[in-house]
Amino acid sequence: MELFFDHPNKVFSKANLYETIWGGEYLGDDNVVKTHISNLRTKLKVRGLENAIETVWGLGYRLNKNF
Repeated sequence: MELFFDHPNKVFSKANLYETIWGGEYLGDDNVVKTHISNLRTKLKVRGLENAIETVWGLGYRLNKNF
């Protein structure tokens, strides 16, 4: 979430998120990123912030502009 808050208008690809957060080379296995995004969304939903992370189809994820 810190990455999204630090760059609120930036769209992060799965590879970009993986390499920035975990520091390793992204080898195309997007299950790690998808699982963590899903977990973040679940935690945010409990707090009434279910639309905080937006999917930009074909590009990646970003902080919702209306958040």
